Amino acid sequence: MADAEDKRTKMNEEYEVLKKRVARKRGLGTEMHALLFSVIGAAGRVLDECERIDLQSSMEGKSYHKFISQTGYASRPINSGLVLESFGDASEIFGEILRGGRKEFTADQLTRAAYTIGISCSAAIDVTRKSGKKRQNRLFDWLCGTMMESVLGVRSERYLEVLNLDLKGKFPTDLVFELGCERPNFHFPVRTSTTDQIIHVWALQRMIDNIYGNGRFLGMPIILSEASIDSKTGKVTEICLPWEWRLYQMHLASLWCVCYFDAPQKYLKLNRVFPPVRVVTIGELLQDGGKMDELLAEHRI
Repeated sequence: MADAEDKRTKMNEEYEVLKKRVARKRGLGTEMHALLFSVIGAAGRVLDECERIDLQSSMEGKSYHKFISQTGYASRPINSGLVLESFGDASEIFGEILRGGRKEFTADQLTRAAYTIGISCSAAIDVTRKSGKKRQNRLFDWLCGTMMESVLGVRSERYLEVLNLDLKGKFPTDLVFELGCERPNFHFPVRTSTTDQIIHVWALQRMIDNIYGNGRFLGMPIILSEASIDSKTGKVTEICLPWEWRLYQMHLASLWCVCYFDAPQKYLKLNRVFPPVRVVTIGELLQDGGKMDELLAEHRI
C-alpha cells in the first residue's frame, strides 16, 4: 500500500515539474522530452500497482478493461486489443517519434504505441485523483503537442493575431503551427474525448477561416477515445454523433480531417459518405507516406 502511494505521489511531483516548465517556455520543444518521459514512466509504474478488471463491450470487435487502485479509484476504459502489452515498447516507439524516427514503423505500430502512452497517462490520473479531468486534458495536450512539433519541425503557438482594422490583439486557440509562406498552417484542437461540446471545434475553425481565409489554417482535432462506461448497463460504449458532425462540416466549417488514437467505427464510416468527414488514426496520419507526408510533399517549396 505504501509503495503504491509513493508511486502516485511521485507521478504528481513529476507532473508539477513539467507543468511549471511548460508555463515558462514558448511551445514545448525538445528540452521538454526528458520531463515528459519522467511523467510517462511514473504513469506506467502507478498502473503496475493496480488491479486489472475486464469489461463488457457493446462494440463489436472491441474489448476493454479498466484499472482499480488500492484506494478504490477506477480508470477509464482501455482498449485491450489496441494497447501494447509492453509499456516499455510503447515508450520506445513514442520516443522514436519524438526523435524523428516515425517512418521506421507501420501505421498499426504507431497507433498502438501512441494510444498506449496516451491512455496510460489518463488512466494513471484516474486512479490517482478523484477529479483529474483538467490534468488529463493538459497532459494529453502536451503529449500531442510535443509529437506534432517533432513531426512538423516548428514550435506550437496558442494564439493568433486578430486581422481587423478596429480590433487589435490576439485570440486564444488550441495548438497552432505556422510553417511559413505558401505552406500549410495547422490548427489542432486536442481532446481526450468529444463529449464536451465538440461544436466549439467547428466554430473556432470558422472564426479562423473568416479571419485568415478558407484553407489557410487546416483544422484537425486530435482525440484520444470516445469509450465510456454506461452507468446503467456497466458496458463500455462509444458516444458518437455522426449526423451532427456531417451538419457541422457542411454548414459551419470544413475540417481537414479528424485524428483518433482509438477511432470509433461510426466515425470511420464518415470517410465513405458525401461530402466526407475524413477520419484517420494517428498511425495513418504519421506513417511513412501517410496523410501528413502527402500534404507536406505537395506544398514543399
